[in-house]
Amino acid sequence: MTDRVSNAVTGPVTDQAAGPGTGPAAGTGHRPARGATPDDLPSAATAPTAPTPTGRGRRGTRTRAFVIAAVAVLAALGAGGAVVLAPGGPGKAAARPEEHGTTTPIVRGDLTVTADVDGTLGYTGTGSLYAQAPAPAPDKGSGQGQGDSPGGAPRPQGGGPSSPSPSGGPKGGAGPDADDQDSGTRLFTGLPKVGDSFKRGDTVYHVNGRPVPLFQGEAPLWRALTKGVPDGPDVRLLEQNLAALGFGKDLQVDEKFTDATTAAVKRWQKSLGVPQTGRVDPSAIVVQPGPVRITAVKVVVGAPAQGEVAAVSGTGRQISVNLPVDKQTLAKQGDKVTVRLPDGSSTAGTITSIGTVAAKEENPNPGLGGGGKATVQVLVALDRPEDAGTLDGAPVTVGFTSRSRKDVLSVPVNALVALAEGGYAVEVAEAAGSRRLIGVKPGLFANGRVEIDGEGLREDQKVLVPSP
Repeated sequence: MTDRVSNAVTGPVTDQAAGPGTGPAAGTGHRPARGATPDDLPSAATAPTAPTPTGRGRRGTRTRAFVIAAVAVLAALGAGGAVVLAPGGPGKAAARPEEHGTTTPIVRGDLTVTADVDGTLGYTGTGSLYAQAPAPAPDKGSGQGQGDSPGGAPRPQGGGPSSPSPSGGPKGGAGPDADDQDSGTRLFTGLPKVGDSFKRGDTVYHVNGRPVPLFQGEAPLWRALTKGVPDGPDVRLLEQNLAALGFGKDLQVDEKFTDATTAAVKRWQKSLGVPQTGRVDPSAIVVQPGPVRITAVKVVVGAPAQGEVAAVSGTGRQISVNLPVDKQTLAKQGDKVTVRLPDGSSTAGTITSIGTVAAKEENPNPGLGGGGKATVQVLVALDRPEDAGTLDGAPVTVGFTSRSRKDVLSVPVNALVALAEGGYAVEVAEAAGSRRLIGVKPGLFANGRVEIDGEGLREDQKVLVPSP
């Protein structure tokens, strides 16, 4: 894991960090050359307080030194927090040395320091779709599903030796309530592909030419449902889905199978182009807790319609992070994080889950012994899943907030001036074209900016930023 800094006031976080230090210790009275080392800057503990600039204008004793914050930022992160330098007093008019550069406004907003951890982009949850055999009788027997996936197992649509006619009714002149798919050979005649996504009501696969749609619920049907069956939660599941799909006119969602339930079932069956029997067999639907995405197909067209049909995941985008236990305090459920995607763009995410059991990562060099670091799993949901594009899985970098400051004034780090007599200032450009130094107290360094506090400073004031 690496530490980096981000700046909320300048838009989405980018992988920018302050450049090499360029300033000597405050009070030298000289502008330093680029490439100064950490030893050239005063520490947060020893930096002097900025006195009020005197305006003497004597270059031999008062030439301003330019402060660069990269080293300060790195030192701050290494210490695990923000860098707070020595305070400064309000400024007075000062002699204007010859400077070359541009002006930039003082910005009000949030500054954030983040710690970066590697993660893996994928999809939420895992499960399986199962095809069930038809129930032996409308109100007998428990479900004959071939297995339960986490959160409820799905099942297929009925089967039979003959395929439906184009009108949806069975061949051979049977009445509208007859259905020949509850017995005989049942074969898969249509299957999903890897990457396909399905929501409530979508057809997942076909059996004997008939569609098998997705219903949402926590458990599968275990019996055929028709008028006269005992009350039960499976009836409620059926009615909830019929109502959600728009077939629930005059339907009261409860655990009773009524005439209104029968009418709703027939309207739904008509929309599918299957016989309008008013009866729902467990094999006629697939039940899952929510929308699903196919990750693997386990059968082929022409195979008997039973057993596991496909492996699935949820459709939500999710990032899994193995967070070292010594960094666990960085993660709080509901907190926002920044996610840097493989194409270099950044997007926002929300922590949805934090593991409570630590596990050791695999040791990349097992011959050296000692094992890997202990980590806990942290799950992050993308606030804008579409930002992840079509990638099924990819390595990403997740930025956890380690320190932040809300609603503060900040300037680019190289707008800071180290004064020969000690302390720091910014050079404010006045409307008339003159300039004056204002003493400041630097605060948090983040992404090339620094928090400042000083008398007379306000948002949108222009400060001098020297040219490189």
